[in-house]
Amino acid sequence: MAGVLFFVLYCAVTVGAVAAPVCKAPDSVAYFSEPIPGLAKVFKSDKIIRIVAFGSSSTSGAGASAADKTYPARLQAGLNARFKGRVFEVVNRGRSGEFAAQMLARLERDVLAMNPALVIWQTGVNDALRKVDPDAFRRTVEMGLAQMNALGIDVILLDQQFFPGSVKVAGYQKYLDLIRDIGAAHGVPVFKRYKLMAHLVESAQFTIDELLASDQFHLNDTSYDCLGNVLAGAISASLPH
Repeated sequence: MAGVLFFVLYCAVTVGAVAAPVCKAPDSVAYFSEPIPGLAKVFKSDKIIRIVAFGSSSTSGAGASAADKTYPARLQAGLNARFKGRVFEVVNRGRSGEFAAQMLARLERDVLAMNPALVIWQTGVNDALRKVDPDAFRRTVEMGLAQMNALGIDVILLDQQFFPGSVKVAGYQKYLDLIRDIGAAHGVPVFKRYKLMAHLVESAQFTIDELLASDQFHLNDTSYDCLGNVLAGAISASLPH
């Protein structure tokens, strides 16, 4: 599908609440080129579908005003709004400040033990900031993917955020390319968060200040809502209707 797909995001209905701004994502972000077969199989057979959001501060919700404003919470709301008769449960397993090796160390306890149909693995930003060797990062991520693949668990890789200081971080772009390459090598979908956020700013939908917390690094309620709902749309498009 060419052009731009429109995702209309709505805030929870409360007295005096208003709809959240429209978030327009390009098709290269809004759709996955790789299938999510395990999730599709579970979707056909199960009423309750568990997803684990695995990562660092962008997953745990640094910068969000409340737990229900984090991207995993917005993803859960977005999926449940799209599919009646199914219950999507998105479990937040984010831990601030972690890099990939630390996540791998807790993968079995915090993720595999949950027996999810899908894991969304947000990683790369802390490794880039701490100048972790890219080859070591790749090996770590591939080890995690192998463990999940052995159990038939689908994975989506979620890349780094767009923020003003990223252009000054040596190797930041290399990590974006690396995550894309890992996904392509293993047939794993990559959700391009950096590209989404850059597009929102470049298309003048939002200013960077409207998408980031006061530290100009972490996301905020607006960008978490956009991320969760566009991701929900991408997952939805890959499932049978």
